[in-house]
Amino acid sequence: MNIRLKLVVVVAASAASLLAIPQYSWAQTKGNAEAEQQVRKVEEERRQAILRNDIKALDSLIAPEYTAVFNLFGGKVTTRADELALNQPDARKVESWNPTDVNVRIYDKVGLVIGLAEIIDVLNADRRHIRVRYTHVWVKRNGSWQLVHRHTTRVATLEGPEPPR
Repeated sequence: MNIRLKLVVVVAASAASLLAIPQYSWAQTKGNAEAEQQVRKVEEERRQAILRNDIKALDSLIAPEYTAVFNLFGGKVTTRADELALNQPDARKVESWNPTDVNVRIYDKVGLVIGLAEIIDVLNADRRHIRVRYTHVWVKRNGSWQLVHRHTTRVATLEGPEPPR
C-alpha cells in the first residue's frame, strides 16, 4: 500500500471516529441525566443531614465499607463509624456548608462528584471557616445511592485553626 493510500485510510478512520463521538457522548449524557439528578439529590440530602446533625439520615446515605481521606486530619483514612461520630451534635455543629463548582459524572452505577465547599462550623469547640475541594464517590445498590468514599482537601482557612502539617 502506498503512503498516499495509507494517509487516506488514516484520515477517513479518524474522521469516522470523530463523527461517532458526539453521538455516543449525547447518548451517554441523555441516558445518565436521571442518574445525575439522583446523585445531586443525595448530595443535598447529605448536606442537609450534616446541617441538622441528622445521624439517622447520614447512616442511611453512607455505605458500610465507606472510607474518607482528609488532609484536614493529616491525611488520616477514616471509616463510616468515624464519620458518624464526627457529625454527632456534641462533636460538630455546622452553620453552613455551601457547595459551588460542582461537577457530577456518571459511570454506570457509580457517581463521581467533584466540588468546592465553603464551610462554617464548630468542630470540637474550634470555630472554623474553611474552603475545601472535595471528591465524593457514590454507588447505586438496590435502587439507592450510597456514599462509598470521599476525599477532602482544605484549600483555604478563612477563620479558625490551620490544618495539621
